[in-house]
Amino acid sequence: MEAYLYFYIPLMHLNIGVNMDVTMDQIMEILSEGPKTPDEVAKRLGVSWATANGKLHRLVGSGKADYIRKGRVNVFYLKSPQSLRFNVPPWVKPKSLNELAEELEKYFEEGITAAEAVRRERRKY
Repeated sequence: MEAYLYFYIPLMHLNIGVNMDVTMDQIMEILSEGPKTPDEVAKRLGVSWATANGKLHRLVGSGKADYIRKGRVNVFYLKSPQSLRFNVPPWVKPKSLNELAEELEKYFEEGITAAEAVRRERRKY
């Protein structure tokens, strides 16, 4: 029994070829590229399938990700992207708030309150 424990304890702490420092941010970054299976995440991070699957399920539990079942495989995806980026065409020229306010003034009557404008609109229907 002592010989077994002597060999078992040192081997238990060896993490040969396994990246144990996988963070949720790394997994979320991978999922931000699109839906992924646990196998795809595991290969990308250099960890076992079980580690990747466990971390993905933790993300599901925290409400940051979800999964759907496709046949015998779970496909994980982010519920909402970490950052939204909109491609603005080069021809768009931003205006200041003052310029926008001046442009919109012609659509509103002078001297009435917002409540009165709402009442007038409701009478139309």
